[in-house]
Amino acid sequence: MIHILSLPLFVTSSICLLMSFFFALLYYRLTFHHKEPVKYYFLFALSALISAIFFGAFGVLVNSGENLFALSISNRLTIIGAMFTLVTSLHFYLAFYSYTAPYFLKWCYVICGIFSVLTAVPSPYFLDNAFYATSKYYTGLKYGFLFEVWGIWILVLGSYCIYILVRVFARQRSRLEKSSTVLLLLMANTLWLITGISDTLTGIEVVDLPPLTWLGSFIVTSTIAWILVLHIDGLYKDRRKLNDKLMHDHLTQALSRSFLEVKLNEAIFRIKNSDINRLVVCIFDVDNFKNINDNYGHSSGDVLLKNITEIVKRHLSPSDCVARLGGDEFVILFSDYHSALKASDIVEQIRQTIASTVFKAKAHTFSTTCSFGIVNILSEGDLAEDPAHDILSTADEALYTAKSLGKNTIKNIGYHD
Repeated sequence: MIHILSLPLFVTSSICLLMSFFFALLYYRLTFHHKEPVKYYFLFALSALISAIFFGAFGVLVNSGENLFALSISNRLTIIGAMFTLVTSLHFYLAFYSYTAPYFLKWCYVICGIFSVLTAVPSPYFLDNAFYATSKYYTGLKYGFLFEVWGIWILVLGSYCIYILVRVFARQRSRLEKSSTVLLLLMANTLWLITGISDTLTGIEVVDLPPLTWLGSFIVTSTIAWILVLHIDGLYKDRRKLNDKLMHDHLTQALSRSFLEVKLNEAIFRIKNSDINRLVVCIFDVDNFKNINDNYGHSSGDVLLKNITEIVKRHLSPSDCVARLGGDEFVILFSDYHSALKASDIVEQIRQTIASTVFKAKAHTFSTTCSFGIVNILSEGDLAEDPAHDILSTADEALYTAKSLGKNTIKNIGYHD
């Protein structure tokens, strides 16, 4: 019959095993598919796997009873699991928080390896194959003085984990960085150390309590998992900010030139597949923009470009877009059939609104106008070998024609006019 106190151990073992597979998969996806440097995901997956073995072995240990073979195997796996759960957690903290302690970490693995060899071989100096009743809740193996050295080593590892987290916490506070996750880990590791000491006291029957160290270990494992979930959320936010920077011009918040090319190629693809049968592209710039910069300053020119972008956006439907090519030159893309039909009227409204607006920048007020070149693509037959480049070149020629006609005007042409 399974001891009731072992059920939480088997449950936590299963949870840790699932976390290990989940974060191992995340490590693979993020590293090999998204090129994210997340070595610590692998470290946590390894730590969670060792924890699963540790909890499972602890559960078997509680249920061993008088079965010396089961007691011996489970007891030894528990000892090895406890060591490597600690050392991989320490390794995770060093990697995740970019804290340098490489030589000490290597020695930690070496010492844990030595203790693992001692654990695997029955010996009266470490662990013998003989019963030792640690408490009424479970039975362990008879141990020697080297096992007490191992206990000190475990306390050193646990204390060093706390020391590292305290240093990281202090570093982040001094840099005015967020430190809540470090504080959470620090509290979890302190609890782990306390439960480990309590479990040692249980083992020597000073206090007769059920094993507690597994609880501290599981809380630390769960806390790390939660912090990595927050880290994934942070990666997503960073990627979204990066995408936003790539998609939008930093000054005007119009689409960037590179993203315009994406949108234009999408529209061209839709024309080729007969999803749409009309596409209109308009290029415009500010008349005498250099004079505005020279007379009122570049900051006034920046304000003007922002205001013009806002005017254009107010006249466009959600399916249309405006992008900044560079300087004072912009592109309007009408890819929706209904807005493309009315593109000339919409551009005329934009022209009139800009011409009638008095712009304000600091102590200056001024007016300006824009010139527009429009090109209409009515079918796939209008497209050349390099359609995106040719469409923009044709629209640019229309703009220069509008400039030569006296500015503040619109030149509307077909693709091959």
